[in-house]
Amino acid sequence: MTVAVCYPEKYPVEETFQLLRIPWEWYIEGNRYDVVIARKADVAGYDGPVIDLTDNDFFRKIADLLNRGEMHLHEPSCDIELDRVRQEIKRYIVLVEIPPVPWGHPYMVALTHDVDVTSVKECRFTTVGYAAYQCCIQGNGAAGLRLLAARCGFGKDPWILFDRWKELEGSMGVRSTFFFVPRPDEPGQCAHPYRSVCYHADPGVIASLPTEGWEAGVHGIDNWIDARLGAEEREVLGGTSGGNRTHWLLFGEKSWQVLEAAGYSWDSTFGYNDDAGFRAGTLQVYRPEHVDNLLELPLHIQDLGLFGEFCWALARDEWEKTPCLHLSAPAARDHCDHIFGYARKYGGAVTLLWHYENLVPPRDWSGLYRDLITRAKSDGAWVTTAGNVVEWFRKRRQIHITCVPGKNKLTISVEGNLSSDLSPPLMMRIHIPGNRMISVNADYLPSGEYIDVKLDKMCITVSFV
Repeated sequence: MTVAVCYPEKYPVEETFQLLRIPWEWYIEGNRYDVVIARKADVAGYDGPVIDLTDNDFFRKIADLLNRGEMHLHEPSCDIELDRVRQEIKRYIVLVEIPPVPWGHPYMVALTHDVDVTSVKECRFTTVGYAAYQCCIQGNGAAGLRLLAARCGFGKDPWILFDRWKELEGSMGVRSTFFFVPRPDEPGQCAHPYRSVCYHADPGVIASLPTEGWEAGVHGIDNWIDARLGAEEREVLGGTSGGNRTHWLLFGEKSWQVLEAAGYSWDSTFGYNDDAGFRAGTLQVYRPEHVDNLLELPLHIQDLGLFGEFCWALARDEWEKTPCLHLSAPAARDHCDHIFGYARKYGGAVTLLWHYENLVPPRDWSGLYRDLITRAKSDGAWVTTAGNVVEWFRKRRQIHITCVPGKNKLTISVEGNLSSDLSPPLMMRIHIPGNRMISVNADYLPSGEYIDVKLDKMCITVSFV
């Protein structure tokens, strides 16, 4: 059972098969294979089955989307393309893969918060005044008065919210990642002055998060453009987090390389400020080109993209206000349901971003946040921190399988560390209809078109008719 590839570049092929985790090898002239993936002109002497790339170079398509992205993309084009490839390969072999879903779950959800404020008192009067005005036009003058009073030093501060986030998420049995800005009063290089924030990250809050199952990451200012400053930003926040999401989602052609040089192990910046969808075309964590270890957890849904009126975007070397979707609550729910539907179909992880302050008026959008978590948990999804999702995908990338077919039998050997502390475990999907299966020497779940097997053994044998 061999799939061979003849292609002039390494990265597009290797990363495609990190997303579609099936056994494969590079094509060697003179060898025989079950199927070869190549341009027919490149394997002109081969007389076996060939999946021809001449008119559909899906390797290049996928690599371009992962690394360059596409604006306002509302379907996971990479995952759809991968499924087409999967169906084509199934015509020639019994396909065995490690799908992008854990054992016992149909997909994953990464919960995240960007911390742009931590207190009313630290904010500009104009910011608090505008928030109070928004409360009033929403018919909640009392909330507006509380904001103004707190800014003047009276009463409880409505934007000290870490305990409220913990209470909300704790009551639902989930945990999340908080991204903290490392330096106050600095918008950063190439940025609009309004980008600066006013708080000093509280070391006590950051240190307390992991002890209770939450997670802290860097909400970078200059780490996307300067490796030295990026390393300093990690150190300001204790140097323990390898995760980043750049403030305002600023991103450059070499940002992934700069972040890796600064010591980050993963990033979750690649997404939309003005939309919700699939900038990278995938629900999977992936390795961008020209880095060795850094992985990207793409961002799919953020509250401001759904509900906001505008965001700041760089156009023609100037900062401009760009319209966001500005949806009603029911329309936002429909938009998110569309994204979650793709996750249920193709697996992977939906990354949610709910800004820290948007738990209370005037932007109390917590109802949809709670609804999305409830929907995911009712689906059986694994809902967890961004770092946990990245680590799960990293372990998946390190496992390799080899399949040896026999008469009505398939022996699958596993290479790599099937760590017992990986929870939830990896899974193997064998594309044999469940009614053809006789026995498996592991825990398994049959379905109509395939068998899902818990991947916790180094050798798995499947008998079928």
